[in-house]
Amino acid sequence: MKKARLILVSLLACLLFCFAVQPGTVSAQEPVSKTIQIQERFLILPVSNSAGRSLLTVWDENGMRVCRFITTLADSVENADWWSFIDVSEYAGRHLTVELRDQPEGAKTLALISNAADVPRNEPLYREKLRPQFHFSQMQGWNNDPNGMVFWDGEYHLCWQSNPVGIRWENMTWGHAVSKDLVHWKELPIALRPWGDDLPEDKRHPSMAVSHCFSGTAIPAWDVPLSDPNDPSSRPLLAAFTDTGAGEALAVSEDKGRTWKYDSVLVRHRGRDPQLIWLEKEKRWLIAVYEEIEEERLIAFYQSKDRKEWTRTGAISGFYECPNFYEMPVDGDPENTRWVLWAADGRYMTGHFDGKTFVPEHAEKHTLHRGNFYASLCFSNTPGRLIQIGWAKIDIPAEAKHTFNQTFTVPLELTLRKTPAGIRLFAEPVKELEILRQEKREFNGEFSLDGFGDGQLYDVNVTLDADQDAELIFGKDRVVWNAGRRDLNGMGLRPRDGKIAFRVLIDRPMFEICANGGEAYLTSPRQDAGEPLGSMTFNGKGNVEIWSLKSIHE
Repeated sequence: MKKARLILVSLLACLLFCFAVQPGTVSAQEPVSKTIQIQERFLILPVSNSAGRSLLTVWDENGMRVCRFITTLADSVENADWWSFIDVSEYAGRHLTVELRDQPEGAKTLALISNAADVPRNEPLYREKLRPQFHFSQMQGWNNDPNGMVFWDGEYHLCWQSNPVGIRWENMTWGHAVSKDLVHWKELPIALRPWGDDLPEDKRHPSMAVSHCFSGTAIPAWDVPLSDPNDPSSRPLLAAFTDTGAGEALAVSEDKGRTWKYDSVLVRHRGRDPQLIWLEKEKRWLIAVYEEIEEERLIAFYQSKDRKEWTRTGAISGFYECPNFYEMPVDGDPENTRWVLWAADGRYMTGHFDGKTFVPEHAEKHTLHRGNFYASLCFSNTPGRLIQIGWAKIDIPAEAKHTFNQTFTVPLELTLRKTPAGIRLFAEPVKELEILRQEKREFNGEFSLDGFGDGQLYDVNVTLDADQDAELIFGKDRVVWNAGRRDLNGMGLRPRDGKIAFRVLIDRPMFEICANGGEAYLTSPRQDAGEPLGSMTFNGKGNVEIWSLKSIHE
């Protein structure tokens, strides 16, 4: 099912469901509730992947809604596939009331919800059989698009579309993690939360939107003076996102991204996924945002001086959701730049932008990313670098009873380069990932992986003669070079000095291929996910270097 149809069906179901169980309306089962004194970090919830949907709401002592989620909760320990949690550390020493609606065995489920320092787990966290070991994945729940990516005060902030209480799309929340090196990540409490719909702002958590918190971006508030002249990171951070109950919305963080407060609605239109951009020369704000006019799909541009009044200045058709719009140097030359525009499928155009309208250089789009790659985003405020992360659409089956579903690509550094075909976008894994490399070997033919690393985590570099067919085999997967078609796993490539080079990053549930120094990039699930590879075989004329990798969770 296409993402648009999935979102539409889920959103309609959510709205119908919530309407049926709003406070004060009649429900098939009367609501049940209990009050808990918060002494530990987690409110733990028993999740069943097959149970019916119910409504969980948490209130504080003053009648403020802390959170609200549509859930599938178990009514016994035996029926719990896994345990979810809500971080309630901000309420330490206070009382919270947990309310359940439309839960057939509500009293039994409520008895299992408690405040605890630890979360029950079927397997140790980050050691699950299908858990990526060097691709970031959230502790629990479903993820899709990366959101709110910004580098600030020495930290990379990564947010994402999250359902924290289920392994399917629902409850669009912004998960949140930070890293100092793009390799090791620390997950923080959720940044933005949904479902404040029927309450005034003073009766819902400061980070709560009216409805779903769909995709968006984060950026320093460059138009706000420093609050501390001696601290260059003392200005606020801004997050622009789609509140599906209000429009394109703005949230603000005054504490370097640790907490967020819903601020205002910027634009109301038929669309979503705003990218907020500061135009330094013009001293203006720009929003690039997906927009629909009748049957036409567009990326529209809006400008503002004050983040309050917005004027639509132009649009370009043929792009669908999750816009990315960046000015980049060609071959590193700051005097020769292009603006690059792509949407969720990653197909891009280069061109020129006058501050109001984008004029492509060519009519056709170009393809860089292939496979299970979607809805990427780049960090803002990384001078000299543009670093991208994409949603890796790698499904973790429900029968695995893991606490998570889906993951992300490794961080990729993007560059614009001149090629014989014209100016093209390139993507290579960031250099920082090399700190995970351990032992190195070279081989041709069959290579046993016994005693070489953990059997699943590898970084493989291959250089081969382009005039001969070749293949790299690992487990049930293979990378195949077809010399006659000049094709590597569906990616057309131009030989360089008679050679083809590619890099394969192999993780437990997935692998990624970076070909010809970033000319083409492929993200794919492994056919034997979670199983040791045993050996690796290279058939062809060339050279193979392989490094075993350590986990980012060690």
